[in-house]
Amino acid sequence: MELGKAPTMKREKNSEKEQGQGLGSKSETGGPARAGAPVEELLGRLNLDEEEDAGFVWEEEVKDHEAKVKWLAIAKVHTERGFSPSALYADMRSAWNPAKEVAWRKIEDNLFTIQFACLGDWNKAMLQGPWVFRNQAVMIEEYDGFANPRSIVFDKITVWAQVLKLPDMLLKESVIRGMCRNMGEIKEVQIKLPAGYVGEFVRIHVRLDVKRKLTRFVSMTKDKHKKLPTFCHNCGHLGHWHEECGDGVHDESKFE
Repeated sequence: MELGKAPTMKREKNSEKEQGQGLGSKSETGGPARAGAPVEELLGRLNLDEEEDAGFVWEEEVKDHEAKVKWLAIAKVHTERGFSPSALYADMRSAWNPAKEVAWRKIEDNLFTIQFACLGDWNKAMLQGPWVFRNQAVMIEEYDGFANPRSIVFDKITVWAQVLKLPDMLLKESVIRGMCRNMGEIKEVQIKLPAGYVGEFVRIHVRLDVKRKLTRFVSMTKDKHKKLPTFCHNCGHLGHWHEECGDGVHDESKFE
């Protein structure tokens, strides 16, 4: 053996030892890892000391946390204009009158998460809208706390609409749903009015697409949206009024 070769052989052994510490080279027992071994098998061979282990988030921990996420929502105001988040928080607190503290977190301009502390506050915010801030719709969606907040699509609000003066023969839920299907997704039909409502109409809870023109008429009758945010009588869209539509000059006598 040539003496000049000894250092080279030593370096090669050290290199093998270092490579054996990788997931795909050697197991903790020194044996070679199988090619294409599952990640779970490779992770199972790791020996981590307490300090290294603290840096990992294990699947069991994620599952436990996921089970605890409830009454969490994400919200956006249907407007391109700037506003004070504090003013939004104050207006919604006044509208909801929550029994427990409601925690808001600003993600970016006009994007917020809302954490409710009890079922009653959650149901009111999610089911009793629409909610309006400075005459613009506040769009609220259920949020799991894990998805990218910026991936949430805000394109719908839920409102109550009145369908006026229906003949007795049409006072059937299936008929009303059929007549009003073009308005949006019908969530509920109230033929028997709840306490406090009097008149010749039925109420429908409908999910409206904010990008579509509002449906003002349905077959054989006229509907009336209740508690709507600002919408344009010229183009029928939410988010602005007719003086902000185009150049703002329109013949109001032609409005529906």
